[in-house]
Amino acid sequence: MKEEPQIKTFSDYLAFGISAIFSPYITAAVFIIIVIYSYSQSLSEFLPWVVTFLFFAVIIPGMYLLWLLETKKITDIHLADRKERKWPFLLGGISAFAGAAILIIMQATRPIIVIGVTYAVNAMVVALITLFWKISIHTALFSAVATITVIVFGSSFWWLYLILIPLSWSRIHRHRHTVLQATAGALLAFVLTAAVFWLFGYF
Repeated sequence: MKEEPQIKTFSDYLAFGISAIFSPYITAAVFIIIVIYSYSQSLSEFLPWVVTFLFFAVIIPGMYLLWLLETKKITDIHLADRKERKWPFLLGGISAFAGAAILIIMQATRPIIVIGVTYAVNAMVVALITLFWKISIHTALFSAVATITVIVFGSSFWWLYLILIPLSWSRIHRHRHTVLQATAGALLAFVLTAAVFWLFGYF
C-alpha cells in the first residue's frame, strides 16, 4: 500500500526552521567566534585560537560526517538513527579534546581554555550516552552555550535559557526526540558545564 504524502503545516515549517537555525554546527561556530573575539587582544591571538577551536570542534567532525554520508555509511546528515551516531560522536569528542589540548599548549587565555575543555567534556559524555540512548544534541549544545554565557558574561543573559523551550518543541514536533531526550540533553549539558567551570575555580 502506497504511503500517503505527509501534509506540511506551518508548525512543520516552523519546527524545521528552528532546528536548522540552531543546528549544533552553526551554534557552535557562531559562539566560538564571538567568545574568542571577545577575549583576544589582537588579530595575532584571534586567528590561531579561532582556527584551532573551529578546526577540531566543528570542521573535523563535520567533514567526517559528510564523508560518511557520501560513502552511504549513514542515511542522513542529521543522524536520526541512534545506531549511526556512534563513530561521528566519538570522533567529535576525541577531536574536541585534541583541540582543547592544543589551546593549552598555545597558551590561549584562561576562559578560552576552560570553554575548550567544557566543549570536549560535553561532547565525549554525550557520545558515550549515545551508545546506549538517544539524547538531543541540539538542546545539549545550546544549554552549554547559555550556561557558559551566563558564567563568563553575567547573569543578565539568563534569558538565553528561554530559547530552549522552542528549540525542544521543534525537536519533539519533528519526532527527532522525546520530551525526556530533549530535557535530558539540556540538563546534562548544564550540569557538566557548571561542573567544569567549578573545577577551574569560577565559583
